[in-house]
Amino acid sequence: MQDMMEKLLLVAAGAAVGALGYLAWQNRDELHALLDKALDKGQELVKEQVRDFEEQTSQAAQSKEG
Repeated sequence: MQDMMEKLLLVAAGAAVGALGYLAWQNRDELHALLDKALDKGQELVKEQVRDFEEQTSQAAQSKEG
């Protein structure tokens, strides 16, 4: 019984992945625009984290000196 449930779960998961792939293909222009926005936002977040890290390291260096 458990084996049958696992197989049904795999079939359902495969169908879900297939449906997502189909929707992505049908709306690929919108998907590209969305991915571009996500990449831009990701780059902004990384730059902010790098700035924060640089500030923290400079503050730590100043506190060691003083």
